[in-house]
Amino acid sequence: MRTVKLVAVAVILVGCLLLLFTASSVSLLQSVKAGEGCSVKTLKGNYAGAWSGLLFSGAAPLAAPQPLTSFFPYDAMEVSTFDGAGNFTSTVTANGGGTPAQSFPDSGTYAVSTNCTGSLTLASGLTFDFVIFYSGTEVKFAETDGNVAAITETRLDADQK
Repeated sequence: MRTVKLVAVAVILVGCLLLLFTASSVSLLQSVKAGEGCSVKTLKGNYAGAWSGLLFSGAAPLAAPQPLTSFFPYDAMEVSTFDGAGNFTSTVTANGGGTPAQSFPDSGTYAVSTNCTGSLTLASGLTFDFVIFYSGTEVKFAETDGNVAAITETRLDADQK
């Protein structure tokens, strides 16, 4: 009788382990099918965000890392309009190195890959890589031109995709 109980417990344990391993390989995230990822159309509408970072004080750095003394701090607020075709315009209010905040227009182009990553180039030559979140509701940028900046922009008209 004791052997039967041990066998029953062993079978139950093996079954539980199999269930655990099988369940752990099941994804709880919705899979994205080919063609359902992002495109330039994913970024369309008005976005706003804030940046903070460090601007390189000279020509673009040739080697990394650069000493902190080669940079000065800046921060900015931005309202951008993406047209869904790879172009954007924006109004930026920025303060660099303690200079009083000034507002100015900006513009540029952007490209988006189906995996929801992309790149953006300002008319001034500054460049950024980005990742799109929540079907285009939020975009996180990282500057890639030698300056150091992190930017998050959120769609202002999120209910109008």
